[in-house]
Amino acid sequence: MTTDRHPFAVRLVGFPTDAERALAQGLARAPADGPSYLCLSADSLQDPDIYLANGTELKALAAIASLAAGDIRPALVLGATGVVLPYPNLPLPVQWNALYAELARLMARRAEVLAGLSAAGQPLVPERRRRERLDLDLTEPAVYERMRKPRREGAVLCVDANAHFSEQLGRSLKQFGTPVLWAVDGVAALALCRQQQVAVVLLDFAAPIIDHYLLCAQLRSEAGQPEVVFLAQSAHDYDSTRARAAGAAGMLDKPLAQHQVQSVLRKFMRL
Repeated sequence: MTTDRHPFAVRLVGFPTDAERALAQGLARAPADGPSYLCLSADSLQDPDIYLANGTELKALAAIASLAAGDIRPALVLGATGVVLPYPNLPLPVQWNALYAELARLMARRAEVLAGLSAAGQPLVPERRRRERLDLDLTEPAVYERMRKPRREGAVLCVDANAHFSEQLGRSLKQFGTPVLWAVDGVAALALCRQQQVAVVLLDFAAPIIDHYLLCAQLRSEAGQPEVVFLAQSAHDYDSTRARAAGAAGMLDKPLAQHQVQSVLRKFMRL
């Protein structure tokens, strides 16, 4: 499930579907001697490392501003904007060598900033908003606090073809006292959810299950109603319509680093 070279996660903002597809294909062909990239799907729960925004869409520019893009999560704007922005800007159509070079520069700067924060003992990456807020927000903070779902208590259950990932995750969560369980199929997963409290299920498409979406719905119908997050090697493996109908919280793209998994678990659990 994991590899030594984890790609940087790119969130595309404001591009039409065809342009998104072309950008994803181009970024997947980034030179092997530099950073690699993965474009996140709309249902991905993973925090982006960088935003790539459509400079010809004012809403996209407002979105990256509201998402607090900066040195830690930089933004690169493609296309003429007509306004001065605090983000680097490249023209359209895409010149791939120039795009690869600018992305590599931004990732290097990001690494420098993170290293400085780590040396100072400061939090590395702040929690991001799941959705941009484009209007002037006059709502009392207490209203948003009441809207937040309570953080779940319990174990993390990995449903996978083998126990390698669950063992890795168990070691990384040991410091929090959070148990990590493993099941190879749906029968074992449902049995574990009935035996003890499970907060989050990480359901891998590699697990030998006939219908992963049916299992998701069954897990969500259990008394504890654990959150279910799909793990997919490719976005083509994931059917967002069926996943939402089954009650899934979203999905994550493999390969995954342990800090990326922890970041997602913190959205649902007390770590």
